[in-house]
Amino acid sequence: MRAYSRFEIVRIRNFLSHDHGQVAEVDMEITIRSSEEADHIVLKLDKFLPNLRMVDASGEEYPLMSNKHLRIMLEDDEAAGADQSRIASLLADINSRKTHLLWFAVPPHRTLRPNEVRVLHLTYEHPKKEGVLRDAIRRLWTGRRRDLAREVASAGPWGAIQRLWTGAIMISIPPALPFPTFWILGRPTDYNISRRRYSRVEDGVLKSMGSWEANADAVFCESTAKSESLHVKPDPNGAALYYSLTPKKIVLALPVAAIFMLSLLAVSLWASPHVGDGDPLWPVADAMVRHEMPLLLFIVASSLVVPRFIDDAHLRNGLLWMYFVPIGLALGSVLL
Repeated sequence: MRAYSRFEIVRIRNFLSHDHGQVAEVDMEITIRSSEEADHIVLKLDKFLPNLRMVDASGEEYPLMSNKHLRIMLEDDEAAGADQSRIASLLADINSRKTHLLWFAVPPHRTLRPNEVRVLHLTYEHPKKEGVLRDAIRRLWTGRRRDLAREVASAGPWGAIQRLWTGAIMISIPPALPFPTFWILGRPTDYNISRRRYSRVEDGVLKSMGSWEANADAVFCESTAKSESLHVKPDPNGAALYYSLTPKKIVLALPVAAIFMLSLLAVSLWASPHVGDGDPLWPVADAMVRHEMPLLLFIVASSLVVPRFIDDAHLRNGLLWMYFVPIGLALGSVLL
């Protein structure tokens, strides 16, 4: 994404909120300085952003106009003797659909004045990463580190966010940014921000340089109870930040304990027929044998119902396969 000559970008801050172990929404705060009076803002995006909207610091929303209106504006500029090459380039971008050119109309009472500094917020929903297994197979053949280095180089001047097939979240920092860029990671309720790594492009390969803390000369990190603020020093070849969202231990305690208890009950059901009459556990084993079918139904029903009490869908789906362990053990005790 970039702004055109009538604006100077002073600073960009990206606020990332997380939900279910993934980036959910991005609030891109852009501070601009207008070089002339303007009633619209034209931006060029490298890709489509779902549910995109723009507001200023006062909460005033700037309507997003269609490409039809943008073409009319460009034709008016052309008739008025504006820069022909610039107009031709803009029209080519619109017609090719290789990039997304956006025209935001500034409300009449909020017209930009020359040398005015204004804070704008571009908010959008971050798309979920699809085809992660396909990407993993592709990188086995193409060379993962070189492939990621190319993605950093093609991220566009304001960076990009993606979720890798390993589950880590990667923030691409393009080379030689002309303005400071900050990334503010909101702390999720049930997750910790972990495995924080910094990489830079060297000889066309994305090379890991260690943790954020070990690269204090390149990554400035400040942590609070609600967020982690990052400022990455521009690198001439490009760089990348990695981090993962891992569930907190207290969040995992209940579902893992339930799996353990159900599995223990299933193993006991399996072992009960092999307990002899003189064994101290014989009364318990005999009762389990006599109530084998109700216990089997209890284990199966509990293994299917308990996961529904896990609110986080990402965590629930990640643990779902583990609940089939007690079901398999319980069915095995009956069938074998």
